[in-house]
Amino acid sequence: MTTRRGHRATRLDPEVRRELIHDAAERVLTARLPAEVTFEEIADAAEVSRGLVYNYFTNGTGLLVALAERTLERLDREVDGALDPGTDLAEQVVALGRAYARHARTNADTWKMLSRSGLLDHPSVLGARADRVARIALRWGDTPEAHLAAWSVTGLYELTGFNPLPPSASGEDLARFLCDLLAPALEARGVVPT
Repeated sequence: MTTRRGHRATRLDPEVRRELIHDAAERVLTARLPAEVTFEEIADAAEVSRGLVYNYFTNGTGLLVALAERTLERLDREVDGALDPGTDLAEQVVALGRAYARHARTNADTWKMLSRSGLLDHPSVLGARADRVARIALRWGDTPEAHLAAWSVTGLYELTGFNPLPPSASGEDLARFLCDLLAPALEARGVVPT
């Protein structure tokens, strides 16, 4: 069997095909509004049939949610890697800032696309954020103050994913600013890494 482009079709693992479709969708969607993009365009970019795209994702919202979930999994790996249990709260606040800044740089187009599509309020996105906040709070003592601290710090860092910092500031500047501003007050309230 050959593809539309005349290449010999190779049977790929379903997860590999799904990733090819995700990658193609990210490429196509970064320059345009999601409502302007068809599954046919995504299928062409992924070099698969339109039917295969529909097989994995029944509609555009399903595809966008899958892209959001994949991006959030990347963010969660960055965040979890930043929380070194052997460091104090100030170091962890800075490390979180660096993780968010790294993630924002490498996934900027996807975050813009998610913001434009309105998916930042989707239940799966909100659920992933709540889970991330809970994991951070657990590492910070699992108190009500730790939950509020984790929610606040992640919220401020997440803004940089789709709202650029002032031209005179960097992600490192923001991380240091939040560390200086928040870490002493949070530690005074009993928020400390466990």
